[in-house]
Amino acid sequence: MDYEAYIDENLVLLDVEAPDKWALITQMVTALVQSPALKAHPELTHAIVQEAVNERERERPTGLGNGFAFPHARIPNFKGLALCLAMPSNPVDFDAMDGKPAEVICLMVVPDDQPQLALQVMSQFARLVSDPVEREILYSLRDSSILSAFVSKRVLGTDTIVTARDIMRQPLAAIHPDTPLRTVTRVMHQHMLDSIGVVEDDGTLVGQITCEHLFKLGMPDFFSQLKSIAFIRQFDPFEKYFEGEGNALARDVMAQDYATVAEDATLLEIVFELAVHHHSKVYVVRDKKRVGVIDRILVLDRVINI
Repeated sequence: MDYEAYIDENLVLLDVEAPDKWALITQMVTALVQSPALKAHPELTHAIVQEAVNERERERPTGLGNGFAFPHARIPNFKGLALCLAMPSNPVDFDAMDGKPAEVICLMVVPDDQPQLALQVMSQFARLVSDPVEREILYSLRDSSILSAFVSKRVLGTDTIVTARDIMRQPLAAIHPDTPLRTVTRVMHQHMLDSIGVVEDDGTLVGQITCEHLFKLGMPDFFSQLKSIAFIRQFDPFEKYFEGEGNALARDVMAQDYATVAEDATLLEIVFELAVHHHSKVYVVRDKKRVGVIDRILVLDRVINI
């Protein structure tokens, strides 16, 4: 598909005024319904497209960080691809995890049965804005014709394979090897984490602590062979924990059985680790340093539920 045919200067909104993301989305949908792709579907009215985008935004905010947001929707019976770009006069909050409001917003609608189109464009935009040089160029452009040509060449004109860097998120917490285990469990509870990476001061990943491993600390090895423990009434599974492990450090109990991938790992490689090797998450590393994490829920949200 010739993606470059789906944006022109009429679909680039510069210095628009919007008090919030909902007002901005409305202005972008107004421009979008005038695009050739949507004019070919007169049954897709402004109200229909607006509600589809709003519904997706209500499900989960689309701020991706680095000052970029990607509101979008999958629309049944739609053929093609429609895209609108906005650079508001003041950044607009799209609830990104890094807390930064969006300076560049790409609104896109795709066919309901082709979510990969949105994922590919989102991935390429994410790469663009994560590069400091490219991001500065993009954010400095204030001519709709030049901006549409830039996006056509750098985003839509580039074949994209979805990789780890495109869907990873920043780690929610950092655990040092010398962190007391009691603190580790508090941090895991605070962030609702089933597992957490252990990293040195320079970010080097050296281990992982999981809830499963913590539960097994006080269990005798032979318990794993039992089908029932109904005949054991008085055994306290946490007795050993409170006697010893409760005063341990992260380095004393961390495991080496964790999965890592490079930033350019493909989606297939990621799913292979999660599904076939049964890891609950994979750590994205650069020079052995943790730069991101990908868990099963993140894959479902970023890929299947896009």
